[in-house]
Amino acid sequence: MTASMNSPASLPSDSSFSPAPGDRFALVVSRYNSQITDLLREGAFDTLTRHGVAAENIQIVPVPGAFEIPLVAQQLAASGRFAAICCLGAVIQGDTTHHEYINQQVAAGIREAGQHTGVPVLYGVLTCQSLTLASERAGGKMGNKGSETALAALELVGTLRSLANGNTTNRDEAGSDASDESTGEEEEEQNEDATTPPRRRLARETALQALFQIDLNPEIDSQVIAEFLDDHLTDTALRSFAGRIVEGVHTRLKELDEQLEQQAENWTVTRMAATDRNVLRLAAFELLHSDVPFRVVIDEAVELAKRFGDARSPDFVNGILDAMIPAERRVPATATV
Repeated sequence: MTASMNSPASLPSDSSFSPAPGDRFALVVSRYNSQITDLLREGAFDTLTRHGVAAENIQIVPVPGAFEIPLVAQQLAASGRFAAICCLGAVIQGDTTHHEYINQQVAAGIREAGQHTGVPVLYGVLTCQSLTLASERAGGKMGNKGSETALAALELVGTLRSLANGNTTNRDEAGSDASDESTGEEEEEQNEDATTPPRRRLARETALQALFQIDLNPEIDSQVIAEFLDDHLTDTALRSFAGRIVEGVHTRLKELDEQLEQQAENWTVTRMAATDRNVLRLAAFELLHSDVPFRVVIDEAVELAKRFGDARSPDFVNGILDAMIPAERRVPATATV
């Protein structure tokens, strides 16, 4: 493990989120409540340039209000000219329920823009009860939502690029002998070669990729996910193992997220890095709903975080998962899987 068992969990650092040369980003910015959205725009622009995006590769597109953001964002995403689109706005609660309608439509439209184009379209719209609360989230004591959105855009672009590059794990190293699926018990492997990954790591990596796809596109057809698993896991035992993880996380998502948020002090699951939250969901499912030794679960999650996350992801994942270990499972583990 990479972190002390008693050290507090911390969010991954943004220092490793580097764009590829030529990556272009668009900032769709609502002019309504400009005293707030100008600060969001400045935060996003500054974050992108600090991480290596050339100023000339950042296009700022103003729109009248938040309601107009999704249409413009979808057009920009569909153009194929941008690595990601950041949607920035501020909807302040008024005397009527009008803000609720706006919030729902904007959120749905931004989500659909990303789903329909396959281009990351990030939600950076503040929905606050007052201008004071919005100011706190636009460079005040609660941070800058524009900066957070830009950082999420950089991370998501990098994650999608990593997934698109394919899985480099050697299937022969992962093992080809099927475990006894009739008992549903985890197979014990005494692996003397520390450089050889445990045989089920390939299944966990594939399950993580499937969970990431579902997270990015909650409306994705279950058959698409099944075909993805089939294509990447020819070993029937590993395919079954990965399928159980994906299905288990999907059906217990609310429970798992609640458990994770109890340990991630002051952070919600939705604010975590996309890769980290899906590694955590996968591992939380194994911790709470399988017989895999907890040290194995955490070690494997840390390895996933090392491969797919950023420099501080392993410590972040390790810290939260250690705090989640049920008391009855804190027993010595003798198997590696």
